[in-house]
Amino acid sequence: MRVKGEAKRIKLVYKEWVGIPERFKKFVWSSLNGKAPLEEIILKVLTYGDFEAIKKLYEMFPEESYDVAMRYPDIKRGVRYWIKRWHHERRTPFT
Repeated sequence: MRVKGEAKRIKLVYKEWVGIPERFKKFVWSSLNGKAPLEEIILKVLTYGDFEAIKKLYEMFPEESYDVAMRYPDIKRGVRYWIKRWHHERRTPFT
């Protein structure tokens, strides 16, 4: 397939290298010494993780998870739904 023009690549925002939590090691296979860029960890868990893994990731990195989920079009609709829901529940004050 031939494509004209420049490919639109999403640049990393969260470039800091963090240790991969034990629970997420099965999703991130390209780590160096047990560390990887935060955005790569989040993207892999949102793409390949199950509901419990995604919920745990959101509890650990709420703002970063929300930002990554909204920026990447490859994230499934159901994952985006739960991330948005948790994000809005976190931001709305309790009545």
